Amino acid sequence: MKKLSCINKLLVLVIAFAAYACNGIFVPDPIDPRLPKYTESGNNVAGAFVNNQVWESTVTWGLYDYSDTPEFYVWPEKDSVVIRFSGNTEDESAYIEFHLKDWDITEFEDVSKLSGLKIELDGEENSVYYIKGSYDQEANKNKGIGQFYPKNIQLNDSLTSATISGTFGFTVTDSVGFSTKVSYGRFDYRLRKEYDFFEYTEW
Repeated sequence: MKKLSCINKLLVLVIAFAAYACNGIFVPDPIDPRLPKYTESGNNVAGAFVNNQVWESTVTWGLYDYSDTPEFYVWPEKDSVVIRFSGNTEDESAYIEFHLKDWDITEFEDVSKLSGLKIELDGEENSVYYIKGSYDQEANKNKGIGQFYPKNIQLNDSLTSATISGTFGFTVTDSVGFSTKVSYGRFDYRLRKEYDFFEYTEW
């Protein structure tokens, strides 16, 4: 029984260490330390200015929960992709969600097809949403325009994860004319096939 107890404790320690290893590493930008520095190391962070505030995403893992992990959704039959970053401003939680069309991404290995592409967010074929507070489909009505630049995407040798890094910027205008400007956006995440990549057959 003592041997089994030791094994259980060791297993908990291994899981805890693995979870800690996935936590985001915030390296301050040398020009404006409120934002994370642009990196391509899988630091599990993202950041941007949202009007006069800072939006920040830093992945955190515990034994039983996690937050701010990136999410990558594909609908192969419709050739559609949704990439969601979760984070917070000083006031509330907020999601940044990119909707992309016609990029021929049907499985995890295909994410590398986006590497190095400067994608125009025109509000039609490719669009973006800034969703404040709790995730609500009603908040999806205001599309933004700008640019999404997944500058570097590297798959690991076993094709089970990828480092995705890049920049973004866009403006969303609501029905009464109020604009939300998202600028100097940058991201550097580890995307895991088993946990962060989702494939659907229906919309």
